[in-house]
Amino acid sequence: MNVLLTLLIKNNLSEEDFRERLLLAWTRLRCLHTLLQARTIHDERSDFAPNGRFFAVDVHGSMSQAIEDAGKHLVFVGDHYPHGVDVEDFYRHVMNVGRVVDADVALGRAFVLPIEKEGVLKILFVLGHQIADGLSSYVWMRDFVKILNEEVPVLKGRLRESIRVEDVRKRLPLPQEALYPPVPGSLARQRWFWAITRILRHVRRPLPMGFSNPLRRDYPREEAIPLSPTYSRILDYTRTPLLNTYPLFVHISAQNTHRLHTLCKSVSATLGAGIYALAALVAMELHQQRYPLEAREAFITGFPLNPRAFFNHHNDPDSMMLAFSDGIALPFLSADLPLAGRLKLLARQAQHQLASYQKRAKPKGHDATRQYLTSRGAGLVLANQYLFSLDRANNNLPAHLRKDVNIQGSYPARQNPTMQTHGVSSVGNRDALISPGIGGNLEDPERKFAVDFGDMTASVRPREGEFLVGIGGTKDGLFCTPSMDANALDSV
Repeated sequence: MNVLLTLLIKNNLSEEDFRERLLLAWTRLRCLHTLLQARTIHDERSDFAPNGRFFAVDVHGSMSQAIEDAGKHLVFVGDHYPHGVDVEDFYRHVMNVGRVVDADVALGRAFVLPIEKEGVLKILFVLGHQIADGLSSYVWMRDFVKILNEEVPVLKGRLRESIRVEDVRKRLPLPQEALYPPVPGSLARQRWFWAITRILRHVRRPLPMGFSNPLRRDYPREEAIPLSPTYSRILDYTRTPLLNTYPLFVHISAQNTHRLHTLCKSVSATLGAGIYALAALVAMELHQQRYPLEAREAFITGFPLNPRAFFNHHNDPDSMMLAFSDGIALPFLSADLPLAGRLKLLARQAQHQLASYQKRAKPKGHDATRQYLTSRGAGLVLANQYLFSLDRANNNLPAHLRKDVNIQGSYPARQNPTMQTHGVSSVGNRDALISPGIGGNLEDPERKFAVDFGDMTASVRPREGEFLVGIGGTKDGLFCTPSMDANALDSV
């Protein structure tokens, strides 16, 4: 996962003091959010985790040891390229070389880019997706900005406290599996709950047939195209990844976002539903251009869910947590129809289907039925996710390690007839977690050093055949960073 953080900066420090401040802040951030310094270990004797993989966080014996370890994962790009780099090009190369983080050493790495515009500093964080998601990256970047503004004596004092064993142990985030709430009631009631959940998975109505991604190549490339070793001093080009991914950066202005929101409100839909409608509309227009005579099947999208609300876990996100929805289906609308009408109809359809995933504290009547007695209801999100995870974890094991377990028994889960057109991942309003103004006062004449949040862009390396539209919003409009498998899909 790439996170490009843009900072507004006032810096009257010497080069040595500036570097020390960044290194201390990076060290403190790794101690505050322990997964940033986590590594993976393998213990195949244990059957607790699939493939015997665990996270391990080393406890540093001293502050100097913590700083030294952090320094191994902080790269000042200007030391190797004193004339600067093209930020977007460097971002693209980071996503198209062998893994930038070594999971056996640490799952987080940071690249400090040369200052090319006065008052602006950019840092590219590369994080293992198994430790971070969009929401946790917002929290980590927010804390990094705040840490950078601490005075050095304060920063060192807090760093000294955060390397103590008891403090490290306290900061270890609970794994998602530890937060699943137990099914209440007697053993008989628990058995009924799981029996009903399985039967609902068996009898559920599948989504309709959907059209495939219109960007899909007729003949996918079998291998990734290696990039020229432009940044070979700091990136490893000896291993070509399985597939190429070329990041795209899309911004929808505040004016056009307001226009979309107004259309959504006119049909009692949220802007969130409008985002799905907009993604569907673009895919439909591309499909119609490429296949003008084909039958018009539905747009199918699956999307990741934030399970924290279902866990009643309301702490700041500090790790990767994920649940998957079964998706929604939106009817195909021809590009010949008026644009506003298409958006409103699709937004209303999306709102209706997305509402079934919204958890209500004490549902009654129809809401209770929809939440607990439908296979796509919010009340069964965690139960379905748990069963799905068991199936997936077992199927991902080597054949000789798989357990002979059939979760569904004689009632197999009913699958959708086609794959999704593409995924949509909406992270909501970014300003709620991180926004300009959270940092120091850049106009304070008494301060030699201060930073404030400017902007951030995040995207993930896709899986085979994946096209994931990551989208969110700020007061300045909507931002979108699709991640796509360029071997299977054509970005042109």
